[in-house]
Amino acid sequence: MAGRRSHPRFAVASPWNGEMRVLRDVAIHRTQDGEFVAVSQAPAIAGERMTLHLMGGGDSVGMRVQVLDSRPVVVDGAVRHRIRLSFDGAGISASDADGPDDPPSAAEAR
Repeated sequence: MAGRRSHPRFAVASPWNGEMRVLRDVAIHRTQDGEFVAVSQAPAIAGERMTLHLMGGGDSVGMRVQVLDSRPVVVDGAVRHRIRLSFDGAGISASDADGPDDPPSAAEAR
C-alpha cells in the first residue's frame, strides 16, 4: 500500500550544496609560532579548515586555522578533545567571517 511510513516520501533529483557553521566555546593555548591548542567538548577532523574567533577585553579577532590533529584527553574527570591548530597568518574582519567563501565551521573562544 502506497503512503506507508516505510514508503519513500520524496527523492532529491540533484544534490544540494550547503554550508554549516558550528560555534563552540573552547579554551585556547598558544604553543609555538603559528600553532594553537584548543580544548573542546567535541572532536575535530584533521585537515579541516575553520575560523577561530578570539575574544577578550571587548575586542574580537578572527583567524583562519587548520586542524593538525585531534586527540581525546581527560580534563577534571571528563573526556575532552585536544585539537592542535595551525595558524595561516591571516587575520579576518567580522564582515569577512560571514562571507560565502568562509570555511564550513567555526570555533569560538572566550
